[in-house]
Amino acid sequence: MPFRYRLALDTGPTSLGWAIFRLNAENRPMALVLSGVRIFSDGRNPKDGASLAVARRLARAMRRRRDRLLKRKNKLIAALVHHGFFPEDSAQRKRLEGLDPYRLRAEGLDRALEAYEFGRALFHLNQRRGFKSNRKTDKRETDSSVMKSAIAGVREALAEGGFRTVGEWLHHRKQQGQTVRAKFSARRTVTEEGRARIEKNYDLYIDRAMVEAEFDALWTRQAELNPAVFSEQARDELRDILLFQRRLRPVDPGRCTFFPDEARAPLALPSVQRFRLYQELNNLRWLDEGLQERTLTVAQRDTMANALEKSVRRTFQQLRSIAGLGSEASFSVEDLKRQDFKGNATSVVLSKKQHFGACWAQFDETFQDEIVLRLLTEENESVLIAWLQEHTGVDESQAEAIASVALPDGYGRLSLKAIRLILPSLREDVHTYDKAVMMAGIEHHSFLGPRATGEILPNLPYYGKVLERHVGFGTGSPEDSEERRFGRISNPTVHIVLNQIRVLVNELIRRYGHPDQVVVELARELKQTWEQKRETEREQAANQQRNTRYRQEIASVLGISEEQVKRDLIEKRILWEELSFDPVERCCPYSGQQISLEMLLSDRVEVEHILPFSQTLDDSLNNKTVALRQANRVKGNQTPWDAFGRQEVAGFRYEDILQRAQVMPQRKRYRFAQDGKEQWLKNDKGFLDRALNDTRYLSRMAKEYLEFICPQATWVVPGRLTAMLRRVFGLNSPDILGWQGQKNREDHRHHAIDACVIGVTDRGLLQKVADASARGRGMQGRFLQDMPMPWPSYREHVKRAVNRIWVSHKPDHSYEKAMHNDTAYGLLPDGYVRVRKEVDGVRKRHKEKLRVIPVFSAKAGERHGFLMNGNPRPYKGYKGDSNYCIEIVRDDASGKWLSDVISTYQAYQVIREHGQEEGWKRLRDPIHGFSGGSLVMRLMINDIVRLEHENELRTWRVSTISGNGQIFFADIHESNVDSRNRNKNDPFSYASKKASSLQKAKARRVTISPAGRLSDPGFTP
Repeated sequence: MPFRYRLALDTGPTSLGWAIFRLNAENRPMALVLSGVRIFSDGRNPKDGASLAVARRLARAMRRRRDRLLKRKNKLIAALVHHGFFPEDSAQRKRLEGLDPYRLRAEGLDRALEAYEFGRALFHLNQRRGFKSNRKTDKRETDSSVMKSAIAGVREALAEGGFRTVGEWLHHRKQQGQTVRAKFSARRTVTEEGRARIEKNYDLYIDRAMVEAEFDALWTRQAELNPAVFSEQARDELRDILLFQRRLRPVDPGRCTFFPDEARAPLALPSVQRFRLYQELNNLRWLDEGLQERTLTVAQRDTMANALEKSVRRTFQQLRSIAGLGSEASFSVEDLKRQDFKGNATSVVLSKKQHFGACWAQFDETFQDEIVLRLLTEENESVLIAWLQEHTGVDESQAEAIASVALPDGYGRLSLKAIRLILPSLREDVHTYDKAVMMAGIEHHSFLGPRATGEILPNLPYYGKVLERHVGFGTGSPEDSEERRFGRISNPTVHIVLNQIRVLVNELIRRYGHPDQVVVELARELKQTWEQKRETEREQAANQQRNTRYRQEIASVLGISEEQVKRDLIEKRILWEELSFDPVERCCPYSGQQISLEMLLSDRVEVEHILPFSQTLDDSLNNKTVALRQANRVKGNQTPWDAFGRQEVAGFRYEDILQRAQVMPQRKRYRFAQDGKEQWLKNDKGFLDRALNDTRYLSRMAKEYLEFICPQATWVVPGRLTAMLRRVFGLNSPDILGWQGQKNREDHRHHAIDACVIGVTDRGLLQKVADASARGRGMQGRFLQDMPMPWPSYREHVKRAVNRIWVSHKPDHSYEKAMHNDTAYGLLPDGYVRVRKEVDGVRKRHKEKLRVIPVFSAKAGERHGFLMNGNPRPYKGYKGDSNYCIEIVRDDASGKWLSDVISTYQAYQVIREHGQEEGWKRLRDPIHGFSGGSLVMRLMINDIVRLEHENELRTWRVSTISGNGQIFFADIHESNVDSRNRNKNDPFSYASKKASSLQKAKARRVTISPAGRLSDPGFTP
């Protein structure tokens, strides 16, 4: 029956703790009705913490690249056959491989080639068509870069030798016994100053322009000698196939706050830079000698704006002088951590003499935006240079310089349409941003949501449908899924959590009606004391000054502007200084090779996670150092001990690594030790940087989302308060999941206890705790000791609610997982596979019996032989990486339960054979198993089973399914079960059952809804 209640949510990256409180007449909680927990995946690989989308995207990109290569190859073959340059018979085409393509490419400049000879030469060009630069995505490199130097060397060799094409030059090299394929080399040298350095180079490197020029030269010459065969139609078609380059998919910048149908504008646009300038200047306040706060006059504001239009940054002291405020005045945003004001970086760089010079200021703002948009979006540098010359009047050298400028990255929150409406109001007078928005006829974004209208939706819709400002553009097609139609948030964890909030809240609404209040935990720091604030300001100011000094130093070394110095380079400089107090002793921690400042700022040195990021998710500076790229590759995704301590690696001694680590800061030094990872886990177990950041973001997003079902009373609370109140209310005691007076994180229900605390935390209590904690460090614990319970029986209510919780785990019934691991095993005729194992420090080949997925190719039949049935013999295999499910079937004759493990590979084969719709029906057939037997139940990871165990009725979750039919279970409330099961010191261990023992235990598959309602069909013999 519906009643007035408060809903409390504890949002995390993999969990939702929730609690429902009955409200009294004063809208205060008076009783805890029930509580629960929903557990789900965060969309990241449990082995390394990386987003599952990353691995899928990388694998998909490799497949697509290979598919495009094969498609272009087949398309070229078809075109060559069509125009008579290749025979139709594949066997005849195979024999053409014996022709030397380099000789044909050289001789084709002088003599008439046979049609098939020309086809062979062109096919070879397609296979080695050179690298095509893309100015939007390529890393900006100096003139001494390895690739550019190699390309320049090839061009120089062509000119000096009088070679007409790169093919003629390659043929000459081949005749001289030299290489014709690019080979990378690196050698250690010593400079005149005695410093060691690694010189990297390619012996040759060819770009797409050389191949394009060779095609044109070959075709022109052959058309002169044989015009009947070499027609213009054939040339256009073949040239297009050979040189076609797919355009890059544009970046989705997200939606505008005010006009969701418009994309956000790039920060580099001059109008966006000016919008930021005027917004910040109009909000700026200054204190006079009497400490009275004053607003800038229009004249003062415009004087400062004009100065900032011509400077990358101005100090506050300079701005005081420019505005005539006097040296005693101080600005509202001026403190130890901020001593300057950013200017219009785009206009500054484009106004330089080598670019547009004084002409830039003469362009109107609309045309300036158009120019910058061209610089940001045009992929082809030659096209951009031509456009600049035609439309702006600059010469070729200026256009080339303009095309290479570095502009600010990223996007703002508003579209160009919104900015052009608001900016005139900001300029007109010293109006603040909110007033300028209103003057422009646009409602401020804070008034656009349900809080302003009071509208209450019947339930939570898909978040992308109502949070348009936070998602990318969708297809808009009603035929697509909601994710594709309305768009989604790119962060997989945020996407999953918002969907789980929707599922949970909508079930609660169906059962209890709409909540009258919603409170969500937001992880953030409590208000600091004055002393703590001063200390923080001093630290931040020192860091900012250090970064400014490093930026100037880096810009001087690289010969670039300070604006072009990226944050990554500053981070490198910080980490470099931590290697040693003495610059001469700053060496790669692993190889011991000295790292100079010049080397540091090149791509020869990388920022490296000491303890692998994939195993810790620790991206702090404490877990980073700088190391040579080569050493970083050797270390790989391992700890220093695992990489260099467990076994000797040529060129690396673990004892020397430890010696070099001794001079590093203590917070970093211990990570190089043998038990470095274990030491780190003791300090930060369960609270990693990424998880914490997700929590902050999730809470803000959840609040805005939940206002659509409770617009007037949805708020957030700080996370630290929850921990304090939990202790004060005695909710860490052993009778309520506690362990040694601390929160028991090994039990999922601790999320529900947090929600029980969040639910009794109202605004008055928040302010009280914040004020008390600000008064002093010692007060924080004492004033809470005597705090009364929210109501006398509160603790008993929490205990009762927690004991009644059925933890809900989101099941994953999809077959779309990795079919196999990446290692390819060579198959032997006797059914064994060939593996390499290390014995006594030496890697040797061994035979091993391993169940693999066989791979064969009809084209490779002659090489590997055929089976007795005439099919090609498999020549390699992959080890299956996962199981789709285990089916428990009943033997009709004996009545016994049997098991059948269905691998992910088998599930894919069903879909491939029968199609998506029909295949899915077969995989989810409720009556028959995969083998055709009578299905008892089909179990997958996170499915729930109830059974009798040790004279008790237990409710278990499927944790692991073994290939031999053994199922490993854990109680539904147990967390971190995989790591705990491996830990010999942890009393927890999996319970395992097979089909026969499940039958004896009267097992049956049950379901637990997102809101924790258990549905048990009972045991069927």
